[in-house]
Amino acid sequence: MAPQTSLVSRIARRIEVKRDTDTDVDIYVNKDTRPLPPSRRPYGPWHFVGLWMVTGSFNVGGWTTGSSLISLGLNVWQSMLAIIIANVFIGFVCIAGGHPGAKWHIGFPIWMKQNWGIWGYLFPMTIRVFLSFVWTATNTWYGSQCLKLLLACIWPSFLNLNTKLASGAMEVCDLVAFILYVLLCLPLMWFRPESYKRPFLVASTFVATTVFVLLIWSVKRAGGGGALLADVSGVSGVAPATGSALGWAFVAAVTANIGGMTTHMWSQSDYTRYARKPGDQVLAQVIMVPLGAIVVACAGLVCTSCAATLYPSETKLLWQPYAFLDAVRRYENNSGARAGVAFASIAFMLSQFGMVVASNSVVAGIDLAALLPRWFTVRRGGYVTVASVFVMQPWSLLNSATNFLTVVGSFNVFLGPLMGIMFADYFLLRKTNIKLTDLYGSGPQSIYWYARGWNWRAAIAWIAGVWFLLPGLAQRAVAPKDIWAGWTRLYQLSWFLGCLVSGLTYLALDYFWPVPERLAVDDMDYFGTFGEAPVLDGVGSPEEGSMRGSLPVDEKVKVAENVRDVV
Repeated sequence: MAPQTSLVSRIARRIEVKRDTDTDVDIYVNKDTRPLPPSRRPYGPWHFVGLWMVTGSFNVGGWTTGSSLISLGLNVWQSMLAIIIANVFIGFVCIAGGHPGAKWHIGFPIWMKQNWGIWGYLFPMTIRVFLSFVWTATNTWYGSQCLKLLLACIWPSFLNLNTKLASGAMEVCDLVAFILYVLLCLPLMWFRPESYKRPFLVASTFVATTVFVLLIWSVKRAGGGGALLADVSGVSGVAPATGSALGWAFVAAVTANIGGMTTHMWSQSDYTRYARKPGDQVLAQVIMVPLGAIVVACAGLVCTSCAATLYPSETKLLWQPYAFLDAVRRYENNSGARAGVAFASIAFMLSQFGMVVASNSVVAGIDLAALLPRWFTVRRGGYVTVASVFVMQPWSLLNSATNFLTVVGSFNVFLGPLMGIMFADYFLLRKTNIKLTDLYGSGPQSIYWYARGWNWRAAIAWIAGVWFLLPGLAQRAVAPKDIWAGWTRLYQLSWFLGCLVSGLTYLALDYFWPVPERLAVDDMDYFGTFGEAPVLDGVGSPEEGSMRGSLPVDEKVKVAENVRDVV
């Protein structure tokens, strides 16, 4: 028995992540979980533009969102207005969600400890990791469909692998493309997030050019905007919403758009922590979030409309870009069309690499590294997330516009209340102050310990913001065409109501039972986050001395003043 235990111990030590020893904190800290030093913060304003173009709009999901709103009974112009309103709002919420990362250079999981507690943060992080698995799976499926199309352009016989699988949800060729796309993602996981800034710019330029080329070609080939713009109900088969139903359909469209980006808004700090300066995230999110989404959704709507005119024999709207491109390949049936479709497929594949790897797997890796820093780095967590795509079975999850809206809309029910709590706590109560060292504590000495490591105020506030939205979520899942009295209407306002109710409940609980030391910050830059602080120089191991007592009092005062000036 002893040799076996010894072997297990040796294996455990071998896979254990190296601990950073220049920080005098209670919990296990590695290079991916500590506040980032200036040397690891290369993102300037234009790098965030590239990030948002790939992960926020110029991708398969950005293309499909506008078209899928038609299933709610809106026409093209009503859908576009809903997209504009939703994404302008999203841009400002993203700035708020990314503020702690840009200012304090900590990842989203560490920030959650401030409003949920040293142990309570495990609850929102469990939800976040699960959503990362969902989005990684769905975006991998999108990317694999683009790869399938590319292979069909090169080897048309590839589509002969057409045996049905998963109760008809996919064919053998779909499964092969899915596996191949997962394998293509794996090498990209090796690189650190700070290395993605140039690939983001290249991929965003390539896919943006492709979107505009497809738009111009479609309009010219169809001789206008297409049948969908002229007669949306006749082409789509969806009866147009009128009266109060139109108003509620519009509200649902806005909420669905927000739902599609809620996960991104919620955990913005995972990427804004790489900002050189706090303001570097603002340009991309004020301008590129709404602008990129509007442009891509408009292109998707018009191309879908043109396809309805060009290929009337199609039995349903071609709302996914790969479905549209496949129709071009089949109906145009010439070498030029196949070459154009192949290049467009590559462009969307690149954008999906950004979604799968950078926007979801890497973020999940950051989350797992924060949850289990002894065993996970960002890279290891990313590999685990990519491996999870087979468990999530996205081929069954996203096989219709209605299912797509159900999936993205359901996130609002749980994430809206979480965001209300974190904004109320960070902006209104703490005035954007964070005591970094206490986020890395593990006992009652931390001001974020609350009650046995849990901030019960956050738990009660979250329940208050979720419970009245669950009946509407159930209706959307089991009977999407029905209206359940007021429950359906509450669900259609889920993000806004959940955020507002939970935020107000949290503030009310704090009024009667105030959180401790809400404005506290560290007396010095213990992590070297705002410059190479003298306290870190020459510190190689815990035995060489404690960080917190390594400077004279007058030097501590100087460093503390510098920290406050920077943040």
